[in-house]
Amino acid sequence: MRAHGVIFVLVVLVVLGASAISGLADDGLKCSTFGATCGIDGTVVAAADGDITGNLYYVSANFPDVVRVIDTNPNNSWTSPWLLNNQLGVGQPAVNFGHALQGDILVVQLCDLALNATPCANTSKNPYVFSNDPTHSADNTSHAMVAMNGGACATANCSDKRTQLLWFEDLATKQNSDWDYNDMVVSLHNIDVLFPHTDGSLDAPVPEPATLSLLAGGLLAGVIRRAKKN
Repeated sequence: MRAHGVIFVLVVLVVLGASAISGLADDGLKCSTFGATCGIDGTVVAAADGDITGNLYYVSANFPDVVRVIDTNPNNSWTSPWLLNNQLGVGQPAVNFGHALQGDILVVQLCDLALNATPCANTSKNPYVFSNDPTHSADNTSHAMVAMNGGACATANCSDKRTQLLWFEDLATKQNSDWDYNDMVVSLHNIDVLFPHTDGSLDAPVPEPATLSLLAGGLLAGVIRRAKKN
């Protein structure tokens, strides 16, 4: 009986130790760490005409993950290569994903390389390709959490809306995801993230200078027509 008792105690200790290790492995930065209110339904848009650049901010996943950006504007469409392998660490150089026009809607995808039979195939239905946009995720779910109150939120005031941290989850529910959204955190530059209002509309991006000029021209033409009629 004594031997059985010792074995039982050892088993319990092993289980508890495994649980503790699992808990420690899962403990890390969260989107809310910086006092942010976070959401998973944000639309990523280019903040201004220019390059969309980014760097790896934080990693907690053991699986190798990479990300890419897709510009969905039909007049400026492009898809970047897969970049920022998380296994190379946070010290790797920043990368340039591509040149966007202000207001272009951007899709940010993550590919989990660990269990992928066809690594990062060019399809959203690849079982290990996920995105901030549910329509570009294999499980039709957003896998990116973003601060809703502006900025990277790695700074004290979270005020730089041209830089945002995207917090990624690299597994789906059926793949035993823990949904902590900190497997890979990417800092993207020259973007805004728009969140829906209660009426379903999105925050309006800043109009392009050309759009403002057209608007002003239209208003002026209307004033001139009225003046002629009078």
